Amino acid sequence: MPAIPPIIDTTATAAPPITEVLTPDKLTNIDYGGLLSDWLEKAINFGVRVLIAVLIFYVGRLIVKWLLRVADRAMERRKLEAAVRGFLHSILKVILLIAVVVAAINALGVAPVSFAALMAAAGVTIGASLSGQLQNLAGGVIILITHPFRVGDYISTGTVEGIVSRVAIFFTTLTTVDNKSIYIPNAKITSDALINYSEMKLRRCEWVVNVEYNTDYERVRALLEQIAINERRILPEPAHQVALSKLSASSVDIFLRGWCHTEEYWQLYWDINREIYTVFNREGIGFAFPQLRVHTS
Repeated sequence: MPAIPPIIDTTATAAPPITEVLTPDKLTNIDYGGLLSDWLEKAINFGVRVLIAVLIFYVGRLIVKWLLRVADRAMERRKLEAAVRGFLHSILKVILLIAVVVAAINALGVAPVSFAALMAAAGVTIGASLSGQLQNLAGGVIILITHPFRVGDYISTGTVEGIVSRVAIFFTTLTTVDNKSIYIPNAKITSDALINYSEMKLRRCEWVVNVEYNTDYERVRALLEQIAINERRILPEPAHQVALSKLSASSVDIFLRGWCHTEEYWQLYWDINREIYTVFNREGIGFAFPQLRVHTS
């Protein structure tokens, strides 16, 4: 005859765990001295780890600066471009500082595996927040590969212009003519139109003179021709030009165009402006200005 299985009462509840009740007698038996000693030992150990981490971070930064100087000298000996040197310097600095931070965190007792897991968990958030900076990094690489400009060139992009003083990982720095620094994200430079005023060896200057309608054009043309011939910075080839540009509402517009070396552009432009003003005043040629005639009956 088969055995009858035992009947289990499913309605029965488990007995609650027995908790120890602390009585005044038991509280007096606790080794407070041992607990305090243990806490003090842990605090001292943690403090020592913090001091070691701070020391590693401080000494590590000094070592990073020394390594960067060594790398800069090595790149100078290889005659790398200033833009390339600045970009590589920035990348190397970031990598070395990350290594120093990891070493300092490891000295605190945080296991590298735990630190890596923490960074992986935060990777999505960090990646989303740094997506724009990654675009700037890619823009910096594009600038170094395509060379649309070099350090020392005068460029304009968007609404800003200036001399390129540095190309870094995320930003390119321009110095304006009034000695201000402009930091432009590399992604913006590679996505916007850019004008490089220093790339070509020659530039064309243009001066437009607005004279009165009763002025003798041939006389004005001869004066401008003579000014161009007398100015050594206006190159003979390509030849300069003088022509009647436009018949405006209040003036006859005559232009002088001449080619010069790029580095002499602005000084030549200002000097010829002054020369035109001086010669025309001496010759009695009047400059036109907007006029409004009002007829009354």
